[in-house]
Amino acid sequence: MERLEAHSVSIRVPAGWEAELSTQEDPATIDDSLAPSETSLVVLHAANFALPPDRDDYGTEAVQSLGSGGIFMSLIEFARASASSRLFTAVGVPTLNPDDFAPEQLLRLVGSQSGLQRFFRVGGRAFCLYTVIGSHPMRRVLVAEANRVLSGLSID
Repeated sequence: MERLEAHSVSIRVPAGWEAELSTQEDPATIDDSLAPSETSLVVLHAANFALPPDRDDYGTEAVQSLGSGGIFMSLIEFARASASSRLFTAVGVPTLNPDDFAPEQLLRLVGSQSGLQRFFRVGGRAFCLYTVIGSHPMRRVLVAEANRVLSGLSID
């Protein structure tokens, strides 16, 4: 099992999964005296299929090739100032509930895909977890697998 880590975010990547952890500059940061580790925001993509090389933060390109048994997850960090907003009141990495998934939560309806977006905070940091599964009818099995992967996610 591979482990990826950057900027106090780590994930155990199970066999059969692919993940990429990257950072981007916080656009709200204008203080040049801060170290890059203090101004970088994490973007994590994980999927149980091969990730396309070019993807936007929410994985539009990956989701287009998602098969019925596919799972794609994107964890996106927002500016630290966002953590105090009402959008990020939930604390801790969420556990996903299959009944919360719906096709209408996707940017585009594609086949029987279903999605869910959860906003939360950990240690003064704000995150969005966007998850897309390849089949709404198979959501119980697919979401259980997604939760298994999320159990290996750590944010310090």
